[in-house]
Amino acid sequence: MSIKAVIFDLDGTLLDTLGDLTSAVNTALRHHGFPLLTEEDVCSRVGNGVRKLIERSLPGNAGKAMVDACLAEFQSAYDEHLVERTHPYQGMPVVIEAFRRRGVRMAVLSNKYHAAACRLVNHYFPGDMALTFGERPGVPRKPDPTSTQEVMSVLGVQPDEILYIGDSDVDMQTAKKAGVTAIGALWGFRDRASLLEAGADHIVERPEDLIQLLDRLQLDAAMHAFERNGFTWTFCATAAQAADYIVSQCKGKKIGFGGSMTLDGLGVYEQLKDQADVHWHWKGGDQLPKGDVFLTSANALSATGETVNIDGACNRIAASVHGFDACYVVCGINKLAPDLTSAMRRAREIAAPLNAKRLNKRTPCAVDGKCHDCRSPERICRAMTVVMAPPTGMSHYEIVVVGEELGY
Repeated sequence: MSIKAVIFDLDGTLLDTLGDLTSAVNTALRHHGFPLLTEEDVCSRVGNGVRKLIERSLPGNAGKAMVDACLAEFQSAYDEHLVERTHPYQGMPVVIEAFRRRGVRMAVLSNKYHAAACRLVNHYFPGDMALTFGERPGVPRKPDPTSTQEVMSVLGVQPDEILYIGDSDVDMQTAKKAGVTAIGALWGFRDRASLLEAGADHIVERPEDLIQLLDRLQLDAAMHAFERNGFTWTFCATAAQAADYIVSQCKGKKIGFGGSMTLDGLGVYEQLKDQADVHWHWKGGDQLPKGDVFLTSANALSATGETVNIDGACNRIAASVHGFDACYVVCGINKLAPDLTSAMRRAREIAAPLNAKRLNKRTPCAVDGKCHDCRSPERICRAMTVVMAPPTGMSHYEIVVVGEELGY
């Protein structure tokens, strides 16, 4: 199955909150004359909610009344200084953007009290998360799977379609109890051994490693889906390998090109122009209506086995399904989407605005990067094609995926 969603833990996974947590804890401790804690001390005490943090920070003989008083003082101080020293871990904003562009929905699940969790997410990741759950009255805290199951229900995904990313043994236990894949983050509050002991399925050392892990999981699902639908599937780890492969398949043939930033970036035309009969209107040539091979890209590839393209003049999408003996669809890893709905959304909300801006179109999306389903005379979204299987008039239809980000 493809990955349609991810759940992030908050403290120690998305955000480094130790500085502000330590300051708030020490405000309460100082008021009552208790020894103050270092960030390392607080790090070893977090993970099971703020009440448990306060209990672990007080002397062993502190009663309930003292815990209640310190908890109230902690929350007051924390609410006032919530974002003073807190910051996203280096690389995490890049991960969030990469997941968004791949059509993966995101949620946050934290044992931090709900109001603070929501404030932090809205401050540091505005508009990125489909939902945020902190500790809520009447709902068991992690590692109880209730909140994880609620997230899956709201997002409409099954356990094998979602990843749980966290930095603690509590997170790994939560994932396992909910039956979802557990990803342990080493940049947070716990070490590799504790994460593995708690059931981590994968360990990542840096936030950026999450992108590679997601792509690897999506690639496997997409390969099987495209092959099941009758397409040929080829993976090239690098752009250079992809260019060499395409050239080797096209030498001596009559080649048509569809407008494509991916193909332009690969330099395939320049390599083929002396080895084949090539036609590309982007390079001053004509638009070839038929021939041996049509080279193009796609706005999105669904991990369920379909290509999605939006076009204005529609010459590109027409040639991709009729007139040529073979078609090669060349895409960077960034164009993989978890399902057809996400692929169509990617074409409209990511690829089309970027292309409209590149072409200097006077459309709303070229200004703000968002699809308005406009009626502008310069709108480039005139037709959308979904190729579900190789057209009957073609003898060969191949999907070439490159393990690098290419095109829009």
